[in-house]
Amino acid sequence: MNKSSRLLIILVAALSLVLSACSGGNAPANNGSANSGEDSAAGNGSSNGSKAPVELSMFVDASWYPFQDWTGEIPEAITKATGVKPKVTVATDDKQLALMVASGDLPDIVVSFNFKLMSDGNLSLPYNEIFPKYAPNVKFDPVKELVNTVSDGNYYAIRNDFSSEAEWKANPYAHMMVPGLTMRKDILEELGNPSIKTLEELDNVFAAVKEKHPDMVPLILNPNWQRPYFDTQFGAAGGFVDKDGKIEYYLRQDDTRDSMLYMNSLYRNGFVTSENFAYKNESETEQMMLSGKGFAYTWTYSGADRLNASGKDSGLEFVQLAEPLGDKASVISTGTGGLGVYVTKDNKDVEATVKFLEYLYSEEGWRLAEWGIEGKDWTWNEAGYPEFNYNVQDLEVLKQKGVYWWGVPTETGVGMALGSYKSGSETTRQGEAYSRITTFNPAIGMINPDTDSPEQIIRTNIDNMVKTEITKVYLAPTEEEALKAYADMLEKAEKIGMVKLESWATEQYGPLKEKYDALTK
Repeated sequence: MNKSSRLLIILVAALSLVLSACSGGNAPANNGSANSGEDSAAGNGSSNGSKAPVELSMFVDASWYPFQDWTGEIPEAITKATGVKPKVTVATDDKQLALMVASGDLPDIVVSFNFKLMSDGNLSLPYNEIFPKYAPNVKFDPVKELVNTVSDGNYYAIRNDFSSEAEWKANPYAHMMVPGLTMRKDILEELGNPSIKTLEELDNVFAAVKEKHPDMVPLILNPNWQRPYFDTQFGAAGGFVDKDGKIEYYLRQDDTRDSMLYMNSLYRNGFVTSENFAYKNESETEQMMLSGKGFAYTWTYSGADRLNASGKDSGLEFVQLAEPLGDKASVISTGTGGLGVYVTKDNKDVEATVKFLEYLYSEEGWRLAEWGIEGKDWTWNEAGYPEFNYNVQDLEVLKQKGVYWWGVPTETGVGMALGSYKSGSETTRQGEAYSRITTFNPAIGMINPDTDSPEQIIRTNIDNMVKTEITKVYLAPTEEEALKAYADMLEKAEKIGMVKLESWATEQYGPLKEKYDALTK
């Protein structure tokens, strides 16, 4: 073999090694960056090649969750971007997670509303430790860190459906989900589209429906949204309430009493039925509306759009009562978030889990999970909101695509609200009206007694008592008896320890409000 032939063989071999290194799976990973958890983290998945994804067990602590597994176009896209494929188990009831904790048998990831249970260093790993270690570029909003920090100084999740007041103000097309009242459009037109600007005018419409359609129930109450719409009209708040800098429990508020008494008037006037208070499943009441059994329905601000989507073959059309009913109407947002994604101490691959969450908390990640593929499923309007190529209110479409619900655990309040924006839609009509009467005080929502503490026991006992006794107010045959039932309920709350609960809550509230104000003013 001559010298030139040997040189050619050497050059070919060297070139082959270079090409192999460039195309193989041993090249350095593209870690990308995640500014405020919002920049793209898709680079995490670009180096996966043909490598099998990491499988992580995930328990979803919500028996109503519509997705039972990690399948569909969007979950597959998330796995491609992150190299992680969750193996999903959905709760069969609300006691399953507590039993798993008691038995010490936890999965890699828990998705749950149970913030107090899972924000425990014996069960979960702190975000403020694992993110700096495995995703140091992620910087969460300081307000979100604050509202998720517990007594040990750590935060174990950044819960969904929460945005700071500054975020809401920076996104004028995002309107917070509020309770709503949905009505049959054809019946309203039959009645001449009467003015409904006060509760008295609403009563007049219910009375007219009862007279003209005796077989139709004027108002059906969603079992999960019985009174919130009317609480809003009276300016009543739930849970703890700021009364001149001190905390009172909501039962003590005159606005709460008035809202409960109004519910009683609805029953006494024959606008709602006694059977309605026994319903447990909102699917049952939704079907009653779609089958024409009811005129109006308490739900959320998206009630009309959702009924119109799910009942598109019913021949019925629904609208929202968009404007607040009177000067007392108000919304006080004290929420600090809902679903949290907890990385358990039993997690077998913390690094892969954090990289998975880094992507889902990024703007690219949660938008993909909640809205779908940009350019195909939605496009961004430069005014500041997404425009969709599918009906975001159609649950069957969402299930088919595997979109929305896997974005929910990591989306923000603003993110969820932007997904509901559509100019001229019923949801947006009410959202725009109620944004004008909304104020924010998440420091109240941060007041959470520890599990099994005396204060938590008092609060639980009061809430359980109210669940048992409230129907005595709603179903009283006279207003006087309804008022007495309310007074009896208040007396029972006092005996359980409401004053002690309020005193404890006031002590907590001062420092929390100071910390919150220091970050926002």
